[in-house]
Formats: sequence, structure tokens, C-alpha cells
Amino acid sequence: MGSFTAGDNRKKIIMKAELICMVENFPGLRDKITMLYEQNEEFQTLCFDYFLCMKSLSQWQSSMKKDENFILEYSELKRALESELFQYIEKK
Repeated sequence: MGSFTAGDNRKKIIMKAELICMVENFPGLRDKITMLYEQNEEFQTLCFDYFLCMKSLSQWQSSMKKDENFILEYSELKRALESELFQYIEKK
């Protein structure tokens, strides 16, 4: 795990896996995601849920190609979590 200087306060933070996942998937929103992550526990939880969903989805896509319904359900969950994440990002 790496660290970087974030936001206006130039506070150094150690990036957690869920935050790394978010900034890798949405690089254009890195500053806003980082700010929300630092300031909002509910957003942190949402990021962690998204990270777990992405991790699980990736594993299942690799190992369970036969179970398309399972993958479709998690793909829909991913879209729903992304929608909720963007609602937070757009509000702030």
C-alpha cells in the first residue's frame, strides 16, 4: 500500500484497499473521493462494500462462468453501489 498527499489540507494518508479500489476505478474523481472518504464514515462503508463487491465479482467471474445469474446479480449490485457512490460525490 502506498501513501499520497491529498486534498487542500495536504494531509498525508495511508490508502486502504477500498480507497485504492475507488481511485483506480474512478481516477478522475480521486480528490473528491479522497475528501469524502476522510470525512464521512457512511461513505467509507460504501467504499468498503464496493471494494468487497468488486473483489467477489472478479473472483466469481474467473471461477464460476457457468453461474451467469450469480454474476448478473453482483453486476447489478455493483451498478447500484456505483449509483449510490455517485450520489454522495455529486452532493458534496
